[in-house]
Amino acid sequence: MSEIETVKVGQIVELTVDKVANGGFCIARHNGQVVFLRHGIPGERVHAEITDISKKFLRADVVEVIEASQHRVEAPCAYAGTCGGCDWQHVSLSHQRELKSEVVREQLSHLGGITHVNGKPIAEFEVIALSPSETGLRWRTRNRYARIGDVSIGMKMTRSHTVIEIDDCLIAVEGSVALAQEKKHLGRGDISTAQSSTGQHVVVDQRGGPWLDETVGDRSWRIHAGSFWQVHKDAPKVFVETVRRFANLKPGDKALDLYAGAGLFAASLAADVTEKGEMVAVESVIDSMRDARRSCSDLPQMDLITADVSKWITQIDEDFEVVILDPPRAGAGLEVIAELNRITKRAIVYVACEPSALGRDAKYLADAGWSMTQLVGLDAFPMTGHVECIALFERY
Repeated sequence: MSEIETVKVGQIVELTVDKVANGGFCIARHNGQVVFLRHGIPGERVHAEITDISKKFLRADVVEVIEASQHRVEAPCAYAGTCGGCDWQHVSLSHQRELKSEVVREQLSHLGGITHVNGKPIAEFEVIALSPSETGLRWRTRNRYARIGDVSIGMKMTRSHTVIEIDDCLIAVEGSVALAQEKKHLGRGDISTAQSSTGQHVVVDQRGGPWLDETVGDRSWRIHAGSFWQVHKDAPKVFVETVRRFANLKPGDKALDLYAGAGLFAASLAADVTEKGEMVAVESVIDSMRDARRSCSDLPQMDLITADVSKWITQIDEDFEVVILDPPRAGAGLEVIAELNRITKRAIVYVACEPSALGRDAKYLADAGWSMTQLVGLDAFPMTGHVECIALFERY
């Protein structure tokens, strides 16, 4: 019988934490077996409880720190380590960004073959804060809570349906949990709250409403509370500024925004192409596109299309100077990338919430003759293992 077969769920083992992994975990080894470990920091020596066993790896949670990292801090939230909402509350905010930088570098180099970006070796790339005032707390404007009957609300534990009761969530905007508690007797299932940039704070109803007014720069949107919108309060403004800088659109350009949502990027950048140009936005979610139509009716240069991107893109026969690409977490994929290569003249601006997907698509783009020339990594999800990357691809 091998060593791995003698390990049992619930067993306490001593581990030395090796390195950070994508997804909010760290990697350690027990008798040669890979362990995906929560609540550790690279360099630490810990006692950990085995929580799951598979043929290829183990999962474990730290239960005691024997030798602590200098970057370990006391978690600000009483539910940290139990609630599944945060990964890194035990890590200083600056070191969280260092860990995320390491994840992005590893994913892009391993999956994408990227060696240099921003004119420097990929090893020098660093994830940065969204704003100098970032504290890591009270940033999340869209939140979802599990209902505990009609008594209370809570959050699910990691990889579990077990719900722990909470009286606050420190990464949620102020008042989110109290609002959900107040409305817990309404409806069924999870309770979602949303706060707009204009200060509206609502519970999302069964139809995805009520309406919210969002403002970014000099533009406003009227959207359903349940429609997709960037969750960090500072993200829409910073994302738009970065995409605008990378796209570098000129009057008369034709631009394409794929997976456009409610038109955050398309509407914000439409003024750059002016009425001499064209901005085409494609989104498959009907409610999001309805929100876009409602909010962008003053822009004659915008063409809003409700369609599945992967199907629509194979049917068009026109070229665009710049394509803005903000795909779901799985990425765009080889077939969409091949079509982008066919229709894009100058630049592809890729907005990615998953570095592994960006790495895979970067490889497809490289094989088609595109180079990642600029990259920004933004810590749009503090206290979690998630990171947002915005990349500029240009032809060789």
